[in-house]
Amino acid sequence: MKINSNNFVMIKQIFIIAYLTGILWLRRNPLSLVFTAISPFSLLFILFIVSDGQYVQFAVAGSLVMALVGYGLSLGQDISLYKLEYKMQDMFVASPVSPLTYMLGLAFSELLYGLPALLVLSSLAVYFSTSITFLPLLIVNIFLIWGTMSSIGFFLSSHMLHMRNATQLISFVNVLIAVIPPVFYSIDRLPIPLQIISYFVPTTHASLMLQYSMGFPTPQEWSISLGLFVQISYLIFFIILAKKKALWREN
Repeated sequence: MKINSNNFVMIKQIFIIAYLTGILWLRRNPLSLVFTAISPFSLLFILFIVSDGQYVQFAVAGSLVMALVGYGLSLGQDISLYKLEYKMQDMFVASPVSPLTYMLGLAFSELLYGLPALLVLSSLAVYFSTSITFLPLLIVNIFLIWGTMSSIGFFLSSHMLHMRNATQLISFVNVLIAVIPPVFYSIDRLPIPLQIISYFVPTTHASLMLQYSMGFPTPQEWSISLGLFVQISYLIFFIILAKKKALWREN
C-alpha cells in the first residue's frame, strides 16, 4: 500500500508541475502552439517542394523524429531558465519533489506545447504506413525518443551556469542528433564507415522504424529488434545519468 501511495503522490506531482509550466502558460499564450510547430513543418515543406513530393515519406519520418528531439531537448532550455533566471528550481529542491519527478513534469509540459504538431505528424506517419499494425511500434518509437531526449536535456541543463550556454549547447546537440544522421534521408547514401557510426545514434533507428513502416527498404543488417534495443539502452542509460549525475542542488 505504501508503494502505491508513493507512486500516486509522484504522479500527482508530475501533473501539477506540467500544469504550472505548461497548461497555465498556454492559456495565456496559445500562439506558443503555432511557434513550436514551425521548425519540423518548415523542413517538411522544403523537402516536399524540392523533391516534388517524391520523398514526402522521408520528410514525414524526419520531421516527426526532429520534432520529438526538439521537444525533448528544449526541456533543457526551460530548466535552465527556471533555474538561472527565475530561481524557481530552488522551490522544488526545498520540497519533497525528486529530480526525476521534476524532470518528468517539465517533459510532459513540453509535450503539451508540441501536441498539435505531434498529432499531425503522427497521423501522417500512420497514413503513409503500409498497415495499421505498425501503430503500436509508432507509439513505442515516440515514447523512446521523447524519453531519451528529455533525459539528455535535463542532464545537460543541470550543468549549465549561464542561459546563453544552455541555448547554444541544446541547439548544437539538436543538429548533431536530428539533422546530420540519416533521419531525413536514406542511410544508404552514406559511406559504409559512416553508416556504422550512424547505428550508434538513436535517432537513426527511430527514422528507420518509420521508414520500415512506410514500406521503404531498410539495410539487411538492420532489424526492428536492433532498433528497439539501441533506443531502450539509450533511454535507460540517460535516465540513470540524469538521476545520478545531474546537479540538482547548488553547492
